[in-house]
Amino acid sequence: MKKIIISKEFDPYFNIAAEHQLFLSSDDDIHLFLWQNDASVIIGRNQNPYAECNLSYLKEHNIKAVRRFSGGGAVYHDMGNVNFTFITKEASAGHVRFVELIQSAMLKLGIDCEFSGRNDLLYKNQKFSGHAYYTDNDNYMYHGTILVHVDFDQLEKALTPSILKLKSKGIESVKSRVINLSDINKEITTEKVIEALIKTFDCKDTEYISKANFDAPLESLLSSYDWLYGQSPDFDVVLERKYSFGNVSVSIQSSDGFIQTAKISTDSLQLFDFKIWENHLIGIPFNETAIWECLDQHFLNH
Repeated sequence: MKKIIISKEFDPYFNIAAEHQLFLSSDDDIHLFLWQNDASVIIGRNQNPYAECNLSYLKEHNIKAVRRFSGGGAVYHDMGNVNFTFITKEASAGHVRFVELIQSAMLKLGIDCEFSGRNDLLYKNQKFSGHAYYTDNDNYMYHGTILVHVDFDQLEKALTPSILKLKSKGIESVKSRVINLSDINKEITTEKVIEALIKTFDCKDTEYISKANFDAPLESLLSSYDWLYGQSPDFDVVLERKYSFGNVSVSIQSSDGFIQTAKISTDSLQLFDFKIWENHLIGIPFNETAIWECLDQHFLNH
């Protein structure tokens, strides 16, 4: 029997772990999972967090970075966003039907939209909903976001990498022109979007989940350093910072989230022996803040 499952939690680690747990226990019926996250950046399974978001900004504004299990690009979530996931077996899946359900729900709100070739829903060529699918064995999920009143200013700052020069072997996101549904009609709220989705799915069996009644064992994995950073694809990066004596560049090769090689250079007239500090950086987890703290200490002592 099909079911609607609604998360009462806004923790992205729990919600993505719960989505995956529901996915792993899918059956031939179609279940609709509805959820919202606090401010967070969700990156694809094969993406590089250093290339996709401003990690310093995220830390400063208490925005969580989360690597999901499925592929695709980086997305920003906050409470102005509604997330949906259709879960079933692959033999019962049909993305056309899922898209039509979302379109029908939007029509209930007066939004006549079209599906684009990039797995997006557009209103007058402006994107308000991005979609993706994921399969594992015979389990299938089709999920996406619906922008209702997302903070676009924070979205832009969160998804802009702070690193000045980065050459990544991962998969880069494609930025698209986006719009909030509330910009189309100020009467549209996240509550009304969720209500429209529930009415369109037309299911009397509704279950509410939370940390108190639902076990999502992969939540701890998602929140771990190794999962977010250690899973990053190999990349080369050049960090740059201006000091009172001149500019300093740190060229780094990273693999599996750890520094493999480091080369420090400066345009200063002063002479520095960086070899000991380059060796000190090799083998440690890549962390921009820690790298500069190390060099700050070096320059303070010299």
